[in-house]
Amino acid sequence: MASIVFRIARVFPAPAQSRWHGHVRELALYLGLFLLYLLLRGLVFDGDSTALANAERIIALETALGIFLEADLQQWALASARPLVIALNWVYILTYWPVILGVALFLYLTRRSTYLRYRRLIVFHLVLSLVVFTFFPLAPPFKTGYLADTIQVLGPAFYGGEAMSVFYNTNAAMPSLHFSWTCILAWLVVKELRGWYRYLGIGYPVLTLASIVVTGNHFLLDAVVGLALVGVSLAGLNAATRLQAWLLRR
Repeated sequence: MASIVFRIARVFPAPAQSRWHGHVRELALYLGLFLLYLLLRGLVFDGDSTALANAERIIALETALGIFLEADLQQWALASARPLVIALNWVYILTYWPVILGVALFLYLTRRSTYLRYRRLIVFHLVLSLVVFTFFPLAPPFKTGYLADTIQVLGPAFYGGEAMSVFYNTNAAMPSLHFSWTCILAWLVVKELRGWYRYLGIGYPVLTLASIVVTGNHFLLDAVVGLALVGVSLAGLNAATRLQAWLLRR
């Protein structure tokens, strides 16, 4: 499995003969992954009933573990810190795709080897996540009635609205790509930069965790599973690299 995913992630290497040809292939990789993400939506379980039943299971598990804090935290924030909720609504939107794609483009144009290394990790993690999305659809907390969708309540309501739902899987709460991919980016910052300020990157996933919980988009366990899959992805890529090196020596 690891070697197969590794080969998928390497299928579009850095441009060699034709710069534009390489750019097109890189874009095709992202477009292909996005289409795969959409095609797998509802492939095994159709409708919201399974996703909502799984959400109830997650709530029961978190309650048993004593960590079902999302509803109380959101209620406190809405009652006592509404400006903070509005700010976290924007954090949820702006610190995800704009930051991740912006950093990816910067690395692609300036540090191609670093870009390819982390792109492989993202692709590996996404493939594992797609398996979970397909076989364990999970509704976000705000669909359960325990929490509100603060983005729709307080704005900006254009994000995540009904018109936008055709572009993403509305029952793919676990793992939280929001959290896990920002953890990968924080790891990149800490590992690749020099100086004490690189540790400020740790604040990025912490802020993201606050936003995904308070806005009602994810359970705490969504973040835990996302982070665990980052570890699995790292281990899988390292194993695939060692296997590839061993095969080349034979």
